[in-house]
Amino acid sequence: MDTISVFCELSNIGSGNASTSLAKMVNEVIDIGVPKSEINKLSDIVATHGASNEPVLATVLQLSEDMEGIVMIVIKADSAYKLLSKLLRRNVSRTVNNLATINEELSSVRDVCNTLCGAYLSAISEMTNLNIVTSPPYFSVDNITTAMNLPASLYGPGTDSISCIETEFFTLDKEVEGKFYFIPKIDSCQKLLAALGLA
Repeated sequence: MDTISVFCELSNIGSGNASTSLAKMVNEVIDIGVPKSEINKLSDIVATHGASNEPVLATVLQLSEDMEGIVMIVIKADSAYKLLSKLLRRNVSRTVNNLATINEELSSVRDVCNTLCGAYLSAISEMTNLNIVTSPPYFSVDNITTAMNLPASLYGPGTDSISCIETEFFTLDKEVEGKFYFIPKIDSCQKLLAALGLA
C-alpha cells in the first residue's frame, strides 16, 4: 500500500468515527465520501468550495507532540444553519450577512465541529498509538479565501507543498455538507508510517 493510500485509510477511519459521533447528535445517518488526496497546497482548498464570497465556518486544531500539522472542518454557513436546526430540532435560518453575527449564532455548531475534530483524531491516535495533542480550537467565519489565512498561519512555512486528505461528510438529504481536512507535516507523515510498521 502506498503512502497516499495509507493516509486516505487513516482519514476514512477518523472521519467515520467523527460522523458516527455527529449521527448520534442529530439522530440521523451521516455518510462520508471517499477520501481524496488531490490537494497539494493549502490554497487549493479555496478552489474546492465554489463561490468565494459565500461565508464558511472553519474550525482548525493545531497538532503537536507525536504529530504536527492541522486538522480542519470547513462547512458553508447555510449548511451550518441546517446543522443547527437539526441539533435544536427547530428551523433556524440565516437572516443576516454580518460575519460577527453569524459567528455568534453558530456558536453551538462551532462546539460540535470541535468535538468532531477530536473524534477524528482520537480514532487516528488509537490506531497508531501516537500521542496527538491539540491546541484550543480556532474558528473563522469568513469567505473561504480569507478563512484559509487561519490554517496557513498555524501550519507555518511549507503550505505550497503539503500532504492533505479531504473527506466529505453529509446527511442523506444533503442539507448538511462539510469537509474534513487532515494535513500532517512532512516529518509527521514518516512518524505515521513508522507507527503503522510501514517505514
